[in-house]
Amino acid sequence: MEFGPILRAIRRNKVRYGLIVAEVALTLAVVANCVHMIREARREMAIPSGFDDANLIRVTSTPFAEAFREDTYRDNERQRDLEALRRIPGVIAASNSNFLPWQGGGSSTETRPLGSRGEMLRNQMYSVDEATLATLDARLIEGRNFTKEQVRSDAERLRALFATNRPVGTDGKPRDKFTQDVVVSQAFAKLLFADGKALGKLLEDSDGDQYQIIGVIDRFYNPYGWPIHEYVMFFANNAGSFDFGVPYLVRADPARRGAVTAAIEKALLAVNNGRNLRVRSITEIKEQFQSSSSLLVRILSLVIFLLIFVTSLGIVGLTTFSVAERTRQIGTRRALGAQKGDILRYFLLENWIVTTMGLTLGVVMTYALNVLLVSTLGAVKMPVGLVLLGIALLWLAGLAATFFPALRGARVAPAIATRNV
Repeated sequence: MEFGPILRAIRRNKVRYGLIVAEVALTLAVVANCVHMIREARREMAIPSGFDDANLIRVTSTPFAEAFREDTYRDNERQRDLEALRRIPGVIAASNSNFLPWQGGGSSTETRPLGSRGEMLRNQMYSVDEATLATLDARLIEGRNFTKEQVRSDAERLRALFATNRPVGTDGKPRDKFTQDVVVSQAFAKLLFADGKALGKLLEDSDGDQYQIIGVIDRFYNPYGWPIHEYVMFFANNAGSFDFGVPYLVRADPARRGAVTAAIEKALLAVNNGRNLRVRSITEIKEQFQSSSSLLVRILSLVIFLLIFVTSLGIVGLTTFSVAERTRQIGTRRALGAQKGDILRYFLLENWIVTTMGLTLGVVMTYALNVLLVSTLGAVKMPVGLVLLGIALLWLAGLAATFFPALRGARVAPAIATRNV
């Protein structure tokens, strides 16, 4: 093997080979972290919510008629809206809820088991009616759902409570505490209780209000600013106001989803035309939420392609220059009996050594960059397997970039090589 001549050549041309080493190292560091970020982005984009996203439709009714300012009138119109939505052919279920899948946020609170001295655990929290779980296609694995009567009574109780009481009342005394029935996700139940047995248990928040768990659903995922994507607590209440509108969720038969979407506005305006309506599919909302991640994947993919392309060009240029510079050396070796394979092997080995030096430095740079991303952006730690895959791919890319210039040098006839010197 020609290790000695190759290493001496590298020492004589430190700058030339040093640039390639640095380029390979930088390429490994950036490409490995870019691929890692792409994998994480795609993994998060592929996480299922646990709902029938493809057939869910979000409807927001924003009133402008003054009659909607009155609570009783708005409640009556809400019931009429739900009845109209459920009469549309192809509608499986319809509900009134302030929960919107794939919004990238929402409402949250902090709770813990009643009497516990542990830390408060943050969870998402949304008002729902008796039809929301069926509309979402969420499966209840323990306990029961809210009833229509419970939604009505809880809504009246909460409205009366917060109409007459503030966190601190007019007399300066704390407001009365209350207990609310809730349905939680299985993941949140396991977070709260080590054995996951949450049914019938009581929770408390920082204000001293209590929540009794009456049901547990099997799966919930809604992306949030905090890492509480799987933790939720649903409570019974009417959703909506004059200022922010009244939200509805509709679940359609897959075969009639388009017809249902087209019929919603007409059906609701027939009930009351004193409002504006906005109809969106949850698929559209999800795509909008994930648009930044999709753009990130495309940009990082372009960066990976450009880096590997530029690095390959650098290796091709280095090998081409080395072949031209060593024409006399090649001719001499061929005259002394070296075969084309010997010349080809020499340049491939030289490239492998230079690439390996770059990859060795690149491994250090890869993990240094990953540590920086983890500490500043909350990224995930780089798996070893991904780095090893990056090393193997760059080895192959380097050898492929070297092969054709080296093959051209190996084909030079000894007589021509010596005559052109």
